[in-house]
Order: sequence, then structure tokens, then C-alpha cells
Amino acid sequence: MPKITVAGRATQNIPAERGTVRVTVAFRGQRREEVLSRTTEVHAWIVAQAKDRVTHRAATWWGSDQVSAAPYDEWIKPSAQEEKVKVTRFRASAVVQVKFRDFGALSAWVSEITVADGVTVNGVDWALTEVRRDAAVAEVRRDAARDAVDRAQAYADALGLGPVRLTAMYEEGLRPHVSPGGGFSGVAMRAAAAPGSTGGIELRPDDVEVTALVTADFETS
Repeated sequence: MPKITVAGRATQNIPAERGTVRVTVAFRGQRREEVLSRTTEVHAWIVAQAKDRVTHRAATWWGSDQVSAAPYDEWIKPSAQEEKVKVTRFRASAVVQVKFRDFGALSAWVSEITVADGVTVNGVDWALTEVRRDAAVAEVRRDAARDAVDRAQAYADALGLGPVRLTAMYEEGLRPHVSPGGGFSGVAMRAAAAPGSTGGIELRPDDVEVTALVTADFETS
């Protein structure tokens, strides 16, 4: 009985609904107390800003769960005539994340905080809401399975083999004894940001791409 093995794929491109800004506050210097004080002060200001955006519903969530403070050694050359000497300096940093639903407010906030000393915006992660993400995943899985059936039947029709019958289906990376080759398993989501500028930092997120990939085995009559 002839067998046919095909891949089925489906993709949706959906406008991003959330943007999470990743911000780092960091200072370094010779005096531990001064470094910690400046880091604490600016971090508190960023957190207050984040809470305000959540209160006014421009953002849905904020978090700050990473902090570090440590001494480190640095070699310096006091003058052209002197040899390098080792000095101990100090650094401290803290990370804040804020998830925005209002992308205009996100752009305005990024423009505001980037002028502050010690503040680095590390990027924006674009995403869908959980409800929309789950719905999209269900849809692309269904469409990928249908695509596999359509492909197999098209090959069978071309060869005059009649209707196909599914015998096995695997998400990408789950077929036994086969190494994954698509760079992801089952369902993947990705998004990127394209920057622009009109009176500040304007961010235009690319669509969030939701993709499902399966392989399937069919028998023909």
C-alpha cells in the first residue's frame, strides 16, 4: 500500500497587543555608598513612573526582580610616567520591566526616561494577550493539520492513488529518530520592533507571527 509523508504549516501575523519595556538602572564609582544611593534613587523614580502608568491604565503590569551590587577591580594609569595600579571600584544595578497596552504612552515614557543618568532601555518585547495568543495557537494548529491533509491528497490525486488516510501526525521535533530542523518545536511566536522618530522615540512593532508545523504519514487505497 503506497505511503505519503508530508509537512503541514500554518502562520498568522497578528498586530502586537502588548509591549514590555526592559529598563536597567546602573551606576559605578569609587565610593560604595554613593553608588548605592544613586542607583536606589533613580530606581525608585523609575518604579514610581511604572506604577503611575499602571494606575492610569496605559500599562497592565510592572516588575522589578533583579538587582546586583558588587566591588570590582580596575587597572588605571595615574599618569604617563607611572605604571598601572589596581583600584577597587563599586557598581550596582537594578532591572525594571513595564508591560504597556498603550503604545503611544510606551513611546512617550521611553523618551522621558532615557534622558536620565544611569538609565538604559534594553529593548521592548512585543506580544499578544493570553486570550488572543491561545486562540491563535489553536487556529494555526488546526490549519497546519488541514494543510498536511490537503498536501497529501494533492500528491495522491496526481499519482492516481485515491483518498488518503492518516496514520500518524507529529509536531515539529517530535517525530521519532528524526532531528528537528525547523528551529522550533510545534508552535512558535516571534515579533520585532521597527523604530521611527517624530518628535521623540516612536516605536512601531511588527506583527506577532504565530506558526505551527507538523509532519504527517498517510496511506492510500
